[in-house]
Amino acid sequence: MLTGVQTLPKVTLPPISLEVPSMSQLPDNSKPLQTRTSRPTVPPSYPESDYHWLVAVLDELIEFIRRDENGGVPELIENDYDWSHALLVELVDAVGESDTHPLRPLMEFVCQLIDNYEDKHLPELTELFPELVEEETIEAASVNNQHDEDTPKTSENELAAHAFFSIGYLFSKGEKAEKALAAYDTAIVLKPDFVAAYNNRGEVFQKLGKYDKAIVNLGKAIELDPVFAELYYNRGYLKGSSGESEAAIIDFDKAIELDSKNAKTYYYRGIAKNQLGEYQAAILDFDKAVEFGFDSINIYYYRGLAKTSLGQHNAAISDFDMVIALKPDCVPAYNYRGNLRQELGIHGDALADFNKAIHINPDYAEAYNSRGNLNGSLGQYHDALVDCTEAIRLNSEYAEAYANRGMAKVGLDRIDEARGDFQKALELAEQQENDNLKAFIEERLQELNN
Repeated sequence: MLTGVQTLPKVTLPPISLEVPSMSQLPDNSKPLQTRTSRPTVPPSYPESDYHWLVAVLDELIEFIRRDENGGVPELIENDYDWSHALLVELVDAVGESDTHPLRPLMEFVCQLIDNYEDKHLPELTELFPELVEEETIEAASVNNQHDEDTPKTSENELAAHAFFSIGYLFSKGEKAEKALAAYDTAIVLKPDFVAAYNNRGEVFQKLGKYDKAIVNLGKAIELDPVFAELYYNRGYLKGSSGESEAAIIDFDKAIELDSKNAKTYYYRGIAKNQLGEYQAAILDFDKAVEFGFDSINIYYYRGLAKTSLGQHNAAISDFDMVIALKPDCVPAYNYRGNLRQELGIHGDALADFNKAIHINPDYAEAYNSRGNLNGSLGQYHDALVDCTEAIRLNSEYAEAYANRGMAKVGLDRIDEARGDFQKALELAEQQENDNLKAFIEERLQELNN
């Protein structure tokens, strides 16, 4: 027989995703896409008509590039002149005088193609069509494309690579991954040492969940530029997302060696250390991230988790206080804070936190389980039974809730039913490889059998 009611050891909930920064894409200062059919906009969401236009441009350009069997840029032929000229007119209208517009590299590339063609063929054309002499079809673009006499001319391959890169960047920002990959692939064919293209192609693969390919691309970028801190950060981010925490830390270490004041690198290294159980080291990284300006609810949330794991209850509560102050509807923060308050014997405040979590999200099974645990510890077995049953209704694989309900049934002297709940909890704990819970249940069953 059990000697009094015992509550379960606190269960660490899975971390939540809040305002987490992502892998960096290069460049990150581009302006909105604008064509003749759109108006400048502030938000990074562009009309579908713009993307339909850009798809047609990409497909035609790829077809053009593929004509050169050596992977270079072919010359325009007479049949190309009309589409290239029409594209240039649209680009001039879209880019205007902006030096930072993402389509500017494409405009410069098309302008160079046309210049080369006209240098070679214009005299012959003007003899056939005298009216061409008076046309100024690309005057605006030529002015925008002027260089100092001492500036070496950029090769067509280089111009084309940057043009495809800019197209890929826009498609990636528009969540059009397959077209972004096609653009980046072509950019890399044209410029095999294009570090930013490998980086950005890796970012697209990451979005598609193809982490192995993403990591390979970041590795290639690092080979080409081994002192670029952002690349190590990005690869560390990918490895961390793949569950390779130790490998991620190695990359974050290198990123910090190259750039010791990058807050987001400390932040992600802290998360990786948390996952490895290196809680004190994780806290130091989170502190550094805050020091260098990463003031986010994520920092306080994950630092609170680390402090919870170290038994630093009051310090953890302070961090969850910050999370709730910044995000009053953060249900997991209420649940964690309630568990900590229960550990400290502040039962009224703990109950208030669990009630608040359930009020915000009535389908949050963890809060019912936590409230059931608290009610059971206070001898309120009927209330504990109701809460744990609701947690199980919401999550039929919730091993801790079965165990807590078993404890409540023991308190109500419903021993056979309690055994059934403990057996179910034990089965789930074994499936979920929860050794602490498994040991707890086995002890309770042994006590029942004595």
